[in-house]
Amino acid sequence: MTRQPPGPESVEQRMVDAERELFAGLGADVDEFVIELGQTGRRVRVLAHGRGPAVLLLHGVSLSAAVWAPLFSEFPQFRLLAVDLPGHGLSDPMAFGRGQVREQAGRLIDDILDALGLDEVPVIGHSLGGMFAMWHVAAGSRRISALVAIGMPAVALAGVRVRMPLSLMTVPGLGSAFLRSPSPRPVFRRLLARGLGPAEVAAAPNALIEALRLSSRRRANARTVASLMHAIDRFRRPRAESVLTGTELAAIRIPTIFILGSDDPYLSVDGARHSIQRIPGATIHEMPAGHAPWLVDPHSAALLAADPLARRGSANPVD
Repeated sequence: MTRQPPGPESVEQRMVDAERELFAGLGADVDEFVIELGQTGRRVRVLAHGRGPAVLLLHGVSLSAAVWAPLFSEFPQFRLLAVDLPGHGLSDPMAFGRGQVREQAGRLIDDILDALGLDEVPVIGHSLGGMFAMWHVAAGSRRISALVAIGMPAVALAGVRVRMPLSLMTVPGLGSAFLRSPSPRPVFRRLLARGLGPAEVAAAPNALIEALRLSSRRRANARTVASLMHAIDRFRRPRAESVLTGTELAAIRIPTIFILGSDDPYLSVDGARHSIQRIPGATIHEMPAGHAPWLVDPHSAALLAADPLARRGSANPVD
């Protein structure tokens, strides 16, 4: 990744320091490395934990790979590969365009798997990451062998509403300025609670909250997230092309489970059920949480996710 070494007061260095505090507090031995993406020409950071068959973790919009840290020790039998998506964490930025975002997401996932040397892999996806994975499978790719969608998969399912603070990010110009504006820690916590849920923010380690706050402050990250939100959403509703059709849902023929919070702010579990029932064999597990259930109860979330991962684990582990 081409960037100047961060200075002692840089946002990047403070973010790295917060992540190190987070991993130390959780007792997680995390490897960090960078992969170069052939098609998209980006360099992205990977946080890896454990040994065994590989599992790819894709986070939600405006978050970073560090958000998965509470799950790391819950999967000792797998090599968890948590990726900073472009324009998140410490990865290179990327501009997403209206009418192009599905194709861009598909190339991105293929690029990541190629760079990691994985022919196929199970995926745990949160929000945006879950939507990207669903788009990829629905388009006919066989490189995702199983999918655990935790939290509503962004706007992939019919009935989702875009709400504050995400709706501000959909407005050109305003979105980037909003993300980069200095947010005192209490203000950021309140905004994050609106996006993820108050139980999630109350349960999350302080070092994780700080790492996410600093990640959102990076200028390139703010531009990427703003372009992405404008590409997939209108101010209050998703763009029609973001939502999977019934035919596309029926084309998802891999082991698929949804771990959804009973208080998810974007769509109720009952509201999601009609769409999910169109996916052959898909199952729904409900947890007392909001949009990021593993932050509230990582052990229970891991138990629910373990079975499809074990049955469809990657055949090519990454060391």
